[in-house]
Amino acid sequence: MLSRLLLEIPFDVADIIEFGIMGFSLVLFALALSAYRNSGMKRILLAAGAFILFAIQFLVDYIEEYFNLLDEDSTDIILSLITLGILLLFFTAIVKRK
Repeated sequence: MLSRLLLEIPFDVADIIEFGIMGFSLVLFALALSAYRNSGMKRILLAAGAFILFAIQFLVDYIEEYFNLLDEDSTDIILSLITLGILLLFFTAIVKRK
């Protein structure tokens, strides 16, 4: 059933790029977690959180684009809050002292 549903959804170049961004974000998340385990630096953990939020943001946007679970205003608010979270995590990772 899921495979049939996925076959009915048309993929275009923008979707392929978005999946690439999601995949790259997940790879960066995994690398950041590995670096955190090796170094124990909290700043790396903050960056890992930003990477996973980035992947979640694109996933939410993709799901909402094709399945319309929420109204457009709610989706815009959710995506904006995720973007704000990403920026706050990166900013905190940059300015945080040991």
